[in-house]
Amino acid sequence: MLVATVMTASLVSIAHTTSRIIDAQRAQFAADAVAIDCVLTNSISVQQPAQQIATQNHAEILELDSVRGRCAVVVKSHSVARRAVAVSSSGFDLPTLQR
Repeated sequence: MLVATVMTASLVSIAHTTSRIIDAQRAQFAADAVAIDCVLTNSISVQQPAQQIATQNHAEILELDSVRGRCAVVVKSHSVARRAVAVSSSGFDLPTLQR
């Protein structure tokens, strides 16, 4: 009986950890994509496409901030939130994610 309880608890723990890892990956991917898209369009008016990117990754945008070639975004997937910041020193270079 004790072995079955321990095995069940272990399986539940593994399933929960796996779910959080997947949520973290989805949130980070969506945050990175939204931040880069925001810098490429050079505008915070990317709310609709940004929300579409987040929704496709089972996430939601909590915060989106854009100031002169720098865009910061916080995205949440279930209980996991991730942040991404993309910068561009001029309009012609490739945006870079900051970590």
